[in-house]
Amino acid sequence: MTSDTFYDDPGDGFGDDIFRPEDQDTDDDLSELEKELEHELNKYQGQSSGSVSEDISVRLSGKDPGTDPGNISERVSGNVSGKYSGDDVFSGASGLSGIADLSGGNETVPSAAGDAYGIVTVGIAPLEITDLGAEIVGYITVNRRSDVRLGGYVTVPYDASSSGPEDLFARIGKIRYCQQYISDDANEIHAGRMIAGQKSRISEDDYKFLVYLDPICILYRKGNTRLRRMTDRIPSPNASILPVRDKDMIRTGLNLPQSGLFLGHLSVGGEIVRTHAYPPTVAYYLRNDYTAGDPLIFRHMLVCGSTGTGKTFLTKNILRQFMGDDNRYRLRADHAVRKRPCLVLMDPQDEYSQIFEDNPEIGEDTKRRLDAENIAFGGVEDTRTFTAKVTGEKYRGRSLAEQIEFTIPFSFVEKNPWILEVSELTDNQKMGTELLLADYFRSAKDTGTVPAYSGFRDFVEDPATKQYYTEESGKIHESSYGGITRKVLNRTYERIFDQDAPAVTDILGKIFKDGRVSVFPTEYISSSRIRDLIVLVIMTIIVDNKLSTSGNETIKNTPIILALDEAHRYLSKAEGIQSEKIISKFAEAAKQGRKEGLGLFLITQDPQDIEKEILKQINTKIVLNLSNDAAIKAVNIPAEYEKRIPYLKKGQMIIHSPDNSDVVEITGLPVCTVMHK
Repeated sequence: MTSDTFYDDPGDGFGDDIFRPEDQDTDDDLSELEKELEHELNKYQGQSSGSVSEDISVRLSGKDPGTDPGNISERVSGNVSGKYSGDDVFSGASGLSGIADLSGGNETVPSAAGDAYGIVTVGIAPLEITDLGAEIVGYITVNRRSDVRLGGYVTVPYDASSSGPEDLFARIGKIRYCQQYISDDANEIHAGRMIAGQKSRISEDDYKFLVYLDPICILYRKGNTRLRRMTDRIPSPNASILPVRDKDMIRTGLNLPQSGLFLGHLSVGGEIVRTHAYPPTVAYYLRNDYTAGDPLIFRHMLVCGSTGTGKTFLTKNILRQFMGDDNRYRLRADHAVRKRPCLVLMDPQDEYSQIFEDNPEIGEDTKRRLDAENIAFGGVEDTRTFTAKVTGEKYRGRSLAEQIEFTIPFSFVEKNPWILEVSELTDNQKMGTELLLADYFRSAKDTGTVPAYSGFRDFVEDPATKQYYTEESGKIHESSYGGITRKVLNRTYERIFDQDAPAVTDILGKIFKDGRVSVFPTEYISSSRIRDLIVLVIMTIIVDNKLSTSGNETIKNTPIILALDEAHRYLSKAEGIQSEKIISKFAEAAKQGRKEGLGLFLITQDPQDIEKEILKQINTKIVLNLSNDAAIKAVNIPAEYEKRIPYLKKGQMIIHSPDNSDVVEITGLPVCTVMHK
């Protein structure tokens, strides 16, 4: 069985072929001499087997002092001319498809040469590499043209250097047809024949199929470790252009982490990249340790995509990875202590409480596949749903997790008066509102009464209060006072403040617990003003306590991931004191989150509406399909990937995470790791 043999596992839930572990052929067992032989064979496309054998034997006879040169010659000759028929060892069906194991076994290892797409050519344009770019053109053979994809990854072996074998790792940046023979196909007669079908539309032999390579790096070895460096060498004319089948080459070439939090599988044009390893797919991980700084979640993440692109499905899969049993982050106060994170989810559509439940569609075969790539799955048992008690509203949502009611105490407004300052207030009305609130809370303390929204309303509506502020002291103009009465004293607030439930400030230990998922659904509330108030209060509690030196110890000593769906609603640069305050708080939280153990996970379909000061602090951007030009420009990714965004299919995404890897396309899992319906 060759190394290209796959079998279909119909029960794994992935809908793709799986490589059998017993069939895998990797180069892990090859000696350095064997690797050198493979590298040398890549250079001889189009030459006779005799000349190949003689030349390589001479080249390798001095590579291994303990090996008899005659034995090398015999074994090279056996591999080149005895094992493979035909004078051209790289041609079509009779071409080189593997290299015999020189250790004496009967196994074969994949030969990149037999899999070559074509060769580097100087017949179209000179080869050129500069500090500003490169021009490397390749000719693709007829039988491999259908396999070439824009954006695909290839390698080009260099002539051997004193430091050992090296390969150019590149991306196919342009594909082009041009004529093999000079002819005029732009005329009526030719066009008519083609349209009428009198001749075959195209004979591939009559055309050159060219690729233009964008160098990414040079791959080389130092001992047993594969490394990469900037492109500082030019490949030779006629060098083979090879598809990348080695997982380690791909990971090194694209600077992909070997481990971390699973986000998806590397793909090109929606087709998952396959290798000769097991599993054949290349998992994309987000760095989640302290080897190169803090875990990247504390540099913040953004998931953006239009409606219907699978944002919620993908987000559930990603957030589930953070809640793995072994995932722990260290505390700022004591780096020796590590805790599991608390995931706080603001859930406007009542979708994320299902993270509590297992997905019954995940079978045993799929579980084995997920385990093989260290993908966490299954419901998070320690999930709680926190519902605000609102007069006239009752949560009857999807959550099967334990539900805990809470209310917002009006005392919270004392240090956060902007909570009541809606966007319609003028500057004079804002100042008047803050003055009335300060005097009311001072009076409540002096009289020993518990501050409440109803008490504040009575205070403002009292004719004596109005007379004092508008006539006796003149602190508030009468028209401004009237505006405050109409806009701030909104009867809606009576439904949310000081209800018959525990105050949210009294249950912080239940909300912010390491290893817990705390979900705040708001869909059941009809008033958008109340929904926004709840989200703003929870966001403020987290940010203020994390950034304050005297903040709540439970919050300060717990790593927190704050996932905010419809983030554009709360983090947009709109007019009004509420917007200004929350933008200011979150901009500071984004800057300080790394050292305070606060990671922001923003989800939106309108990234262009998120304040730029916050957006530029986000290190990892996961971009699904977007059709809005302003939204595409806002995510600020390289142009060659930007143009692909409107064509991404459901589940496909572009990852831009400079501190994690090069920009790549990945495809998410076809199955949700938790319940999703």
